[in-house]
Amino acid sequence: MDAPSVLHATDISRLEAHHHDLLELCLQLEEIAEDLETGVSVQEYRRISTLIPRLVGETHALEEEVLFPDFSRQAHSHFANAIIERLKAEHRCDRLAAEELSQTLMAIADGRCRLASDTISYMVRGFMESVRRHILSEKLMIEALLAAKSEEREVFG
Repeated sequence: MDAPSVLHATDISRLEAHHHDLLELCLQLEEIAEDLETGVSVQEYRRISTLIPRLVGETHALEEEVLFPDFSRQAHSHFANAIIERLKAEHRCDRLAAEELSQTLMAIADGRCRLASDTISYMVRGFMESVRRHILSEKLMIEALLAAKSEEREVFG
């Protein structure tokens, strides 16, 4: 049986790169939300629609593979398990929202979306808010983990 992985600098760098890519995606989605009436190019809708679920899925997989096990091990607390379970639940909701938004943007590109532009705008903005809040939570988790490691203590110690 393999020992659980320990978070390394390369893992943190990969997590930060994925979080950066998600924040860049949010900026692109902001432009889409603002330009729904005038319309973004069909190719841009298609590109973003394929990017959303892939980027969200890859980021979540990385977080669950390298961040969560190390946080749980370092925390030695029921609180850590509760936080991780909450974040995993958010991952499931985020993946569903990513898929729904992806399908909506593809429907716009195909000219078959019947949703009002206000509805789509709210959908896009809600997704962005959720992603940004999730990234902030995980950045705080990383900071707490690194501080605990540098001080040779438990996260909640």
